[in-house]
Parts: sequence; structure tokens; C-alpha cells
Amino acid sequence: MLLMWIVVISNLLDLGLGLNGIWYRLPTRAIYLLNTVYLITRQFIIVGYAGYIVLCTDSGKLVSKEWKIVCAITNLYGFFLIFGNIKFHWLFLTDVQGNYVRGQQIWLYYIFAICYIVFAIWHLIRYGHALDWSRKIALLVFVMIPALGAFLQYAFPGFNIESFTLTIGMLWVYLNVPKTNRMLDSDTSALNQYAFSCKMESLTGQKVKGHLVVIRFRDKSAIQDRYGLESYKKLMREVTYELCSLQGRDRVYYLRDARFAVILDGADTDKAYDIAKNLMNKVQKQWKIYGNEITVWGVGAFLSIPDDVRNINDIYSYLAYLEIMPSLHGGSMYEGGHLDVAYMKRYGEIERAIERALQKTSFEVYYQPIYGVKEQKIIAAEALLRMYDEEMGFISPEEFIPIAEKNGKIIEIGQMVLESVCRFLQKEDITKYGLHYIEVNLSVIECMQDILPEEIKKTLEKYEIDPQLLNLEITETALAQSKAILADNMRKISEMGVSFSLDDYGTGYSTITYMMTLPFRIVKIDKSILWSSFENERAMIALCASINMIKEMNMEIVVEGVESREMAQKLTQLGCDYLQGYYFSKPLPVNKFIECISKNPIFLFDKE
Repeated sequence: MLLMWIVVISNLLDLGLGLNGIWYRLPTRAIYLLNTVYLITRQFIIVGYAGYIVLCTDSGKLVSKEWKIVCAITNLYGFFLIFGNIKFHWLFLTDVQGNYVRGQQIWLYYIFAICYIVFAIWHLIRYGHALDWSRKIALLVFVMIPALGAFLQYAFPGFNIESFTLTIGMLWVYLNVPKTNRMLDSDTSALNQYAFSCKMESLTGQKVKGHLVVIRFRDKSAIQDRYGLESYKKLMREVTYELCSLQGRDRVYYLRDARFAVILDGADTDKAYDIAKNLMNKVQKQWKIYGNEITVWGVGAFLSIPDDVRNINDIYSYLAYLEIMPSLHGGSMYEGGHLDVAYMKRYGEIERAIERALQKTSFEVYYQPIYGVKEQKIIAAEALLRMYDEEMGFISPEEFIPIAEKNGKIIEIGQMVLESVCRFLQKEDITKYGLHYIEVNLSVIECMQDILPEEIKKTLEKYEIDPQLLNLEITETALAQSKAILADNMRKISEMGVSFSLDDYGTGYSTITYMMTLPFRIVKIDKSILWSSFENERAMIALCASINMIKEMNMEIVVEGVESREMAQKLTQLGCDYLQGYYFSKPLPVNKFIECISKNPIFLFDKE
């Protein structure tokens, strides 16, 4: 900006003095001084132009030592010509009438300018990968305006064109410089995600070897809940300050949600890894925030460019991996090559597939029939979600459900399934086919929502569904989360007339206390218990004992995973109420399911 104003003032002085005839009455030394100041300013601006291009393309480290020497010599030679002109008149002189006359070496000065302009354009083309097209065009115009001015000035020495174009070029720079607040995080004042994306696109585009560390601090929600949002923000600011003091403000990036990235110096992997470990040790400690002692634990990934990181998406895949893997120990620094990159990529692909499925409403609800032992036919069904993606094909619920629970999309998915089942119940009178209810699974996250009872009530009223036709399945995992919230939700929903099933019984979490105190009508014994019982005598004893206990508690039993006639007969002898599995039917799309229940014959286990 200072250089721009010097050029502008020079133009105004030149114009004002010329129009009033004062220029020709000035002493020769004054004219030389004004022209020398102008040339010095022009020299700085030309060098500044090239430097600004290097800065924008983030290619300073890529300028070779030879290039730097050439640039330095050329720059010094330019100043040598300017100051030597006072005595030897290499660039210009004034005749006795005060007219401006070019010196014999002026062409060398323009060669100097052309070299810097070519250098700037080459850098823009070679290293401008991270810049969007609008920014590239802006920078190209920024270079070409002065280049055009220099050409016209050389061709028409009688007109002061060059200084005007320099001014326009500087003004263009000022208008196109990215606003500082766009690059900074508002809470910590550190460089933000946008700045990090630009930096990484530049580094990966240039295929520069380097290292970085990404750190994710745990217990963000717990800190906010216990100490408040302001304490959490203050903690993040303190961590940012510590990292910046160790590595420099231009290398530390805050990626929101207690996640940091730090660009490390040098290509020496061992040295960079030691720096990463030191950073982790420095910030992982007890912090005093507003009088409270807050201990933070983090987990980090040490990444090499380009071995571990080929684009910005890889960075966020590593961060997602650090977030979702509970087996990673707090305080540990993991090398990128030791992490399961294939799993991370698959995780990210499934996340994007979930987004597409929600946008296009391409999830599909299947129904698996449930056999009633007493009735000897199908009397219910479980609604099961299926996902087929155009890019990835079929994705198992065992893959996409846990991911949807991690990123919170399970709430939207769960509501979509409930609405689909209610539309089906509204359209089809399942009681005429002998069906008593449809089971719908509730995720752990859904069970913890205070608004769950109200949402279910609204949906049932919207489709005018008898609540007794709906049975909600809750897993043992959900029971282990927050019993108070779950118990309150179950009580409110039960009062509507909706029944509950305890799903996955026997997989590790459930206790008799839950079965005694929560309003379950049905207990679903997991298929793993059934399958083990036909291979292991002790497992069979455990299965029999569980069935007897549940019956004594006046609850009904569904056994999942029935795949053979032998299993069906044995479970019937043990007194189970309902059976579910491929022996009776696999999960069916809605049209096939309607065909199945339309026939719904008596089933006497005579099928092989």
C-alpha cells in the first residue's frame, strides 16, 4: 500500500508540475531526484509483484538457490543502474530545456522488469494448483497490467503510461487480497479450516515432501457440560497459544471441534516425529481455566506428505479415524502408515453414501416375518433397513448403522424408517392377514432423545395408526447408556399403547434389573446364543435357563437366527413364543412381504 501511494503521488506531482509549467523551471537536481525516487519505487514494486505471486502460490520453499541468486543479482544490478545514472546517465537525462531524454542503457532496465514478470507468470502457472480460477485470473491480470504498461512506455516514451498502470496494478492487488478474517477462526484467532485447506492443496499439488501432525482432544462434550461453553473456548485458545509458541502462528490450524493440525519443519522424518511427540506432551496436561483445573487427553496422527496424504480429504479421514476408534489410547501418537487407511476410506465413502441416500430417499425398508409357535403361522414382522448405493452397491446395516450413529444421521434415518412403517400400516390392514404388530428398531442415540415420545406420538397421529400395531426394539447397548432418560421415555411411550422388545439379549450388557424394572413385553434372544447352544452343551444349558427365567417373569420370547427345522423344533419344545430366521423367511421388500402374508399358511415344520 505504501508503494502504491508513492506511485500515485508521483503521478500527481508529474501531472501537476507538467500542466502548470513548473516542471521545466525546476532545478536539474530536483528533476533527477524525482525521477530517481520514481525508479526506485518502480523497482520495489516489480520485485514485490513477483514476491506476491510466490506468496499466493505458497511456493517460496520451491524457489531454488540458483533462482534466488539470479534474482538477487538482477535486483542489485537494477539499483546499480538507478544510482549510477546520477553520474553516468545510463537510464535518463534532462537536456538544457528540461526535457526528459532516455539513456543508452534503458533497455537493460526493461529487460530486468520483463525477467521478473516472466518469473511471476511461470510460478503462477506451475504452482497455482490450490488457487481457484477466479483467483488465478485476478493474479494474471495483476501481472499483465504492468507488463502492458512497460511495453507501451517503451514504445511511447512521451506518455507517462507505466506509472499509471503500476498504480492500477497495485489497486487490483489491494482489492483482491483475501480478507484476514476469512482465514482466522473466530474463537481462537488461529488459522482456520479454510486456511488449512488452501495450504494443504498447495503442498499436495506441488508434491512437496513434508510432515504434519493432527491432534484430536477427547471429552469435548464432557468439558462443555461440566465447565460451560466459555471455559471450553478459553481452553482451546490456551492450547492454540501453546502450539503457536512452539511452532509459530503460521503453522498452527484450528479445525473446530477440539481438532488441531500443525505443519512441521523439515523433511527429516525422525526429527519431525520427535517434534510431534513434544507438541502432544506440551498440550496434554492440566490447564487452569477460570479457576478450574481441566485435564485434557488427546490422540494424534503423524502424517507424511505425500506418502500418507495425497489430498485434503485424506486429512479429514485420519481425523475421523481418530474420533471413531475407541481402542486408540489417549496421549498416543500414531504414524499414518500404521493406521488402517483402507478402513478410513471405506468409512468416508459410507458417510457420503448415507448423505446421498438421505437426499434421494433411497433407503428401503424390508420386513422379516416372525413365526408364532402357538398360531403356527406368521404373526408379526421386523422392519429392517436396507441400503443400495449407485456407486458402492449394497452396504450392510452392520456397516452403515454404526457410522450413522457416530455422525448423528441415525436420528434422521430412524424417523424415516418409522414414517415408512406407518405409511405401510396405513395402507395395509395387517390384522386381516393375522399379524399383530410390526417391530421397529430404536438406536442408542434415539433412545437418549428427550423428544422421542413426542415425535412417536406425532407420527402415529399423522398416519392414524393404532399404537398397539407398533413394537419398538431397544438393544442392550442402549440400556447401558442412561437408564433414567430411557426409563422415562419408555414410560411415556408405553402409556400411548406402544409395546417394547429387548433386542440382542445375551450379547453382554443386559441385567435382570433392566428386565424387572423397564416395561418390556418381549425379550429377543440373540442368534449367537442360539447357534452356540447347538455346538456347546454349556451354551444349551444357558439358553434353557434364560428361557425359563424370562417365562417366569411373564414376558414373551422371540428367538432370532432360526435357520433349520431342528432349531425350530427344539425351541418349540423349550416353550418359546415366536421364532425368526431364514428357516421361515429372509427379509423381504414390501411387495414380496405382502405376497407372503397374503398366503400365510399353517407352518408345521415339515419344510426341508
